[in-house]
Order: sequence, then structure tokens, then C-alpha cells
Amino acid sequence: MIPYILLVLGFSISGCTSQKKLSDKAPFEIGPATCQPWTESAAEEGSGLLLEIPILSKDLNGAQLKQAYFRGKIANIDLESLETGWVARANFREQNMEKPDIIMHSDPKMEIGNRPPQPKKEFPFVLETDQCVLSYMEGETLKYVKIEGIVEKNP
Repeated sequence: MIPYILLVLGFSISGCTSQKKLSDKAPFEIGPATCQPWTESAAEEGSGLLLEIPILSKDLNGAQLKQAYFRGKIANIDLESLETGWVARANFREQNMEKPDIIMHSDPKMEIGNRPPQPKKEFPFVLETDQCVLSYMEGETLKYVKIEGIVEKNP
């Protein structure tokens, strides 16, 4: 019984970690990153922040970029091929602060169109305003690389 308890305790201590492990080096070469705020002409269209990270390598060495973590927000990464390599773009849209209409009725069937509140996701990293984290798949493993020195351009 005691060996079983020790085995379970050992797996629970070594297998669980809430802190994601950051690397300073990616399997591909990263150029100087920039971000730029943007706003659509119509207020309803929204606004946001575009993060661009040049990937100077012609080959990503088997890595598949997933998401960018920047200024408390998370966005998916889109890759575009250029002559000099790749550019990874993450578009951080500002959420529409307008609340949707809620139907309140004595008949629950009339409230069927209401959406339940979405839980706020906890941001997993502590970053400065000029830092971001890229997540990427390398084989079957999800890895994270920290990028520093992001320059903000004018809108």
C-alpha cells in the first residue's frame, strides 16, 4: 500500500506544472518584431493591435506556429511567405464592449437564444509591454519561446 501511495504522489508532483516553460531560442531565426495599433473606419468594425514577427529562416525546421501571447491577450498566428523568409502575424482584436440583448421570460423556451457568460481565460505569462511569447508545436510537444524588444509603430 505504501509503495502505491508513493508512486501516485511521485507522478502527481512531477507530472503537473501550471507554469509553462519558456525558451529563449527557437528552432528558427526570428527577426526584430513590431506591433501596430489599427482602427477600422467605422466604429462598429473595431480596432486592435497587429503583431508582426519576421521569421528569417527559409525553413521552420518542422515547427508549426500556434499562438502569440502579448499584452494580456492571446491570438492565433498566420504565416505569410516572403522572399526573405516568413512573417508571423497575430491580430489582437479589441473585444466589443457592447453587451448582447438578453431575453427574460417566464417561459424558459423563450430564453433559448441567450448566450451563457464566457469565463475569462487566465493569461499564463508575466510579460513586459515589449515582450511576447510564441507557442509552437515541435513534433508532438507544445513549446514556448519568449521574444523581447518589440517596437511599437504609429497607427
